[in-house]
Amino acid sequence: MFFIDLNLDLEILGPLADNNFLSPRPIQQQAIPVAMEGFDLLASAPTGTGKTLAFVLPALQKVFDKDPDHSSAPQILILAPTRELAKQIYQVIELQTQHNRIKSCLIVGGVPFGMQKSMLAEPIDIMIATPGRLLELNAQEWLDLSLVEMLIIDEADRMLDLGFINEIKQIADVLPLQRQTLMFSATLEGEKIQQFAADLLNEDSQVIAVDQPRHIPENIEQFVYRADNEQHKEYLLKALIHQPQLKQGIIFVNSRKQVEHWVSIIRNAGMLCYGLHGDMRQSERTQRIKEMRRGRIKIIIATDVVGRGLDLPDLTHVINLYLPLKADSYVHRCGRSGRDGAKGTVWSIVEPLDWATLGRIERFIGEKLPRTTFPGLAPKKPEPGKGSGKAKPKKPKVKNKKAVAKANAKKASSQKKSPKKRVGRGPKAGPSPRKSD
Repeated sequence: MFFIDLNLDLEILGPLADNNFLSPRPIQQQAIPVAMEGFDLLASAPTGTGKTLAFVLPALQKVFDKDPDHSSAPQILILAPTRELAKQIYQVIELQTQHNRIKSCLIVGGVPFGMQKSMLAEPIDIMIATPGRLLELNAQEWLDLSLVEMLIIDEADRMLDLGFINEIKQIADVLPLQRQTLMFSATLEGEKIQQFAADLLNEDSQVIAVDQPRHIPENIEQFVYRADNEQHKEYLLKALIHQPQLKQGIIFVNSRKQVEHWVSIIRNAGMLCYGLHGDMRQSERTQRIKEMRRGRIKIIIATDVVGRGLDLPDLTHVINLYLPLKADSYVHRCGRSGRDGAKGTVWSIVEPLDWATLGRIERFIGEKLPRTTFPGLAPKKPEPGKGSGKAKPKKPKVKNKKAVAKANAKKASSQKKSPKKRVGRGPKAGPSPRKSD
């Protein structure tokens, strides 16, 4: 199948061909026709499999199907959980519309309100926004959402994780009732995501699931390095980031403090790297991502909230310096490498305290991750459950002498007592009693 078979406008097909996008990927093949037929849709596909174009292309087609409108009220509203993901979607749309009439705008936090107020006065066909900032602008009565015909929610599962469900419901309440809603997610599992969809989608909505949401694409290799302690972890990390096959990498940690701590360590080791976390100003985060895309930075250290929306085509490696607390986040981290079918590699450095988390991840993805060692940095501690093979002799329990003496005395005393009366039904054993005359 080719994109031309999907009945898309020539103004959409042209930019696709210019960027060498000729054949749709599975999620695009299935989702685009359903969306163009006007159905509400709940769709799932692994990270990095083309979900963005799967909703961007039908959104563009909906705009082209109508006469040009120079209103500042958008026809399409796309919601994303993070600034980075919202900007990534915006860039895809800009690439597709740079030579046609469609106008789009990006509404995210970290940008001065005055600048966004000016943007909202211009003609807008498609608006990409994060929920929090959109509601702030709506409270100021700067928005006109009365003409929205299509609501798109990207990374719906992440919206739930970040607690945006109430914000999205508030946004949906101010939109026209007669609209189409598309929800895209990396996973459809769990009652919360199903209830979320039931609250927003029509009864005749369609469901599409491409591959298993727990599946790691075959083009991504995964390895586990065992670390004895934090110091050992540091030695392993320094060795790995200097490997020649690592062209660009993202190191995942679980907190802002960890970002700052490890940025300092890597810089002290003589390598330029930057950190990304949710507390940074948007302009600073944007600049660092630009530097990464231009190849000026080899390593970025990030938390899951920021890292999930990153699309870095030259990224070859993901390093899990700390395993994620949620197993599905591991799948999303892996999806940062191996974009568009390229080869990717995931290295996870696991300390003894992380083994339970690793077990949950392996059960979630349905495979045991291969263990490996770095020359000269092999761990000294065995993997839990994999000792030397010899059972350790049990130490004899040391009994309290007084307690033993007391127990023995009690036992001797009970033996001197008369036997207890028999309790139970039926006659006593022995000869039968004589009958009286």
